[in-house]
Amino acid sequence: MPIPLHRLFPRTIFWRLAALTALALLLSLAFVVGLFGYARQQLVANQVAEQAAEQLAAIEDALDGLTPAEQLDWLQRSQRGYAPHLRSRGAPPPAPYAPPLGPLERAIAAALHDKIPGSGEVREAPPPRRQLWVRVSMLGKPYWLVIPLGRYRADPTWTLAATATIFALAALAVAALFAWRINRPLRELRLAAGRLGRGERPEPLPETGPLEVKELSASFNRMLADLDATERERGVMLAGISHDLRTPLARLKLGVEMMADDSLRDGMREDVEDIERILGQFIDFARGLGNEQAREGDPAELARGVVARYARGGCAVELLLDDELPLVPLRPLALSRALANLIDNARRYGAAPYSLGVHADAGSLRFVVGDRGPGIPADQIATALQPFQRLDSARRADGGSGLGLAIVERIARQHGGTLALDPRDGGGLLATIRLPLALG
Repeated sequence: MPIPLHRLFPRTIFWRLAALTALALLLSLAFVVGLFGYARQQLVANQVAEQAAEQLAAIEDALDGLTPAEQLDWLQRSQRGYAPHLRSRGAPPPAPYAPPLGPLERAIAAALHDKIPGSGEVREAPPPRRQLWVRVSMLGKPYWLVIPLGRYRADPTWTLAATATIFALAALAVAALFAWRINRPLRELRLAAGRLGRGERPEPLPETGPLEVKELSASFNRMLADLDATERERGVMLAGISHDLRTPLARLKLGVEMMADDSLRDGMREDVEDIERILGQFIDFARGLGNEQAREGDPAELARGVVARYARGGCAVELLLDDELPLVPLRPLALSRALANLIDNARRYGAAPYSLGVHADAGSLRFVVGDRGPGIPADQIATALQPFQRLDSARRADGGSGLGLAIVERIARQHGGTLALDPRDGGGLLATIRLPLALG
């Protein structure tokens, strides 16, 4: 199956810029080297043809007026291997060999036909003697004009190609540096956007680089400022809601406790507690991690604190710890809130015994809350993680808001981790928060 053409192109901006620059340089250098070779070839051909034409004219002047015997004697005495000279038509010419003529020899032959009227067949002597034999006519007699091309012909085209290659490598290094300088702010933007997507607050980006990249960084920084302003307004609003609602709730609780009818008092007390719990979940969901910073801590101590808090309330939660757990960067308040939500869900919708396990494996830390209840059907797990989603009608009347698992999933994501819900062998549910050992 043929590979699609678009998959052959680099995927990153850095390598695309480097590849396009390399391709442009190679095409430019190939054109320059070819143009130089052609121009040199024409220059050499014209020079050789002009030299041969001048030498032929001088020989014709010298032979004019001599007897045939004197002409033959003069030609024999004037033959020098390093200069163009004439040989009689009876001299054996070199046998043609393949290829008959090279590119330079063809150019010289074409120039000779232009410079020397009446010139005919052109032959090339095989190496190591590099000569061109051109059939000419002089004083009404046929001759061979022998033009030496030299035993060694250094072709500067290869020197130019080597020089151009070195230049291309240097230019590619500069282009790679340029591409890296462009790609660096884009990479910083990608990392900052990833941190923002996890609910973290990235630092403002440096507004450097080309105009387009600078404007993109400035737009991102303005967005961060707008989000900060929105976050502050939301915090003020939540603080106001919390204050305004908890005060009348406290009066309601006091009034309920003073009621004489026990049946009404118990029901209204539960309603007030449900309202307080729902209000707390709303605030937790909107607050996320808040301003809490990650600090190195012991996950075992965090888990012991959570289990001890439930033990004081009369709920037994079994603690399962690995023998050795590393010290890792943690946000203890947020993680404690997430684990408490999972245990509260297990108590509300599952069944005892409850357990909290902390385990470390390759590159990750796992907090696992288990129960022995009915669990969650596999086709409803994705729905259970969504905010304000209730799985069945029985759960709609339990005083919950449908935010418990959504809060846990959000806290896990803000840590760079994940939340997974899996059926437990023997019945029940395992809720696993998996966090990277190195938090971003």
